[in-house]
Amino acid sequence: MPKMRRHRKPLVMHKTKVKKNDTVEVLTGRSKGLQGRVLQVDRKRGRLLVEGANMVKKHVRPNPQKQVKGGIAERESMMDLSNVKVVSE
Repeated sequence: MPKMRRHRKPLVMHKTKVKKNDTVEVLTGRSKGLQGRVLQVDRKRGRLLVEGANMVKKHVRPNPQKQVKGGIAERESMMDLSNVKVVSE
């Protein structure tokens, strides 16, 4: 029996006016109304990372070599480009 493959959308470079370090306002989701600085933009997937928005909890294993303390860390998660608007550049 052949393996079932998951069909994915072909990666297309999205046109965007949003750049790193721009200030944007979140329009939808848990962080609606929050303004923050853009930390990263992924044009291939049409997603971006906004400082302080779309926070998720991540379980982190302790690593003494990298001075990483274990536990539950909170960090930003990627969100769609369509969910933000540029406030200032």
